[in-house]
Amino acid sequence: MILLENANRILEETLNERINAEKPEVVDITFADFDGVQFHVSAHPDAKNLLNISVQFKGAQQVLKDFGGNDLLKRYYGPLVKATPEAGYDVTLQLDLTALPPGKEDLPAKISYLKRHLFAAPFQKAIEKRPTDIIVFNYRPEEAVYIKAEADRITVIFDILFRDADDIVFSKVFLQEFADARKTITGAPAVSFTQKDIPLELKGVPGVKAAANNGFVSIVLFAHHTSDNVKDRTLDLIQTFRDYIHYHIKCSKAYMHTRMRIRVDSLLQILNRARPEPVEAVAKKTAQGKTFKRVGKE
Repeated sequence: MILLENANRILEETLNERINAEKPEVVDITFADFDGVQFHVSAHPDAKNLLNISVQFKGAQQVLKDFGGNDLLKRYYGPLVKATPEAGYDVTLQLDLTALPPGKEDLPAKISYLKRHLFAAPFQKAIEKRPTDIIVFNYRPEEAVYIKAEADRITVIFDILFRDADDIVFSKVFLQEFADARKTITGAPAVSFTQKDIPLELKGVPGVKAAANNGFVSIVLFAHHTSDNVKDRTLDLIQTFRDYIHYHIKCSKAYMHTRMRIRVDSLLQILNRARPEPVEAVAKKTAQGKTFKRVGKE
């Protein structure tokens, strides 16, 4: 199975082009990422040397206010963070192309992880501060992540909306593989999946929906998953889990459709070969010497 990238490749390539360009130019590029995230890279005609990188998504303000997102941005990007973001966006970084900081060759890769750092904030808070209350991260319309921190473990529960009934069937197959992984892989997280039924950890939590198309995936992270030497890798993987599931569901459906089309083509070829050839009419004569043709049935 394919692991999704945490960095945004379009953002990295765009910044590489702008930083290595011979002279500053006007830029206005808008593009999207997973989870409804939207980026905007721009440089205005009256200030071509100032390159703005803006991002907005549903849970951004919650990340900045409740999960220490501002501190994380200062830690990773320092003075590049604008005090007032671009209108319609939640966070804006600004680069002066005529006065780039040391290590400019690393800047594109570093900034391409902007979404990753913001999405990691609630998980990082649970790992480092172990709050007693359940963390609720409303990062998508009609979907959320619930994080319950305990002394020896952290339980992450994804509330995932499956709009297609077929997706529920595929997700059960995938998630059963995750659950069975603990039998063969030492130290794997515990994974469970429930459809419609709210997990016990979320009983009494306001706003939790128990709809027919909502599934709850619970992942239990133990101490060896959150230790300092593997914490960043865990944050990379856990925040893309929802997109990982949906990506592979779509790939599986596309693969099955392709196999069905190939099978239909094969059956049509067999039917065409089985069709009998038409019988040519044979001329015959009657006793009176008249000629007639008997047409065979196809």
